[in-house]
Amino acid sequence: MTESTDSTSTSGARGRAADLKQRLREDGKQRIESGKRAAADQIADIAEAIDAACAKLDPSQPAIASYASRLAGNVSGLAAHLREDSIEDLYYQVRQLAVRHPGMFLLGSAALGIALARFMKASERNLDALYEEDLGEASEEQSARFYRASATPDTYGERGV
Repeated sequence: MTESTDSTSTSGARGRAADLKQRLREDGKQRIESGKRAAADQIADIAEAIDAACAKLDPSQPAIASYASRLAGNVSGLAAHLREDSIEDLYYQVRQLAVRHPGMFLLGSAALGIALARFMKASERNLDALYEEDLGEASEEQSARFYRASATPDTYGERGV
């Protein structure tokens, strides 16, 4: 290969790599935006649930009702903030929060981690329940047949089970 052919192929590979990088970046942003919208919708649903619970609170306890109403307003504001701000703005704001209030940031991160773990655990249970529903009662019978068929002397050597 000559030097000019070598540099042409190198610049072509760089161009393709740059195009791929740009496409991946755009795809990532689209995925984050759709996740952000879904999170905002779920947070808005939580705000509505808090607001509905606030309406059902005993009128003889106005302090609790007022607190719940403010909480619903703040949660609703968070949902609106997620919908309206760009990812870059949110990143900058979270970073500023971490610099200004590191303790609050760590506490919020821990709370978010716990909430995310609970969500994933609940989702796993729901998936397990759906899977068991799909299999039905025949699954136990099929499992027993499979176990009997697989537990042959060949499986465990001369002694068997």
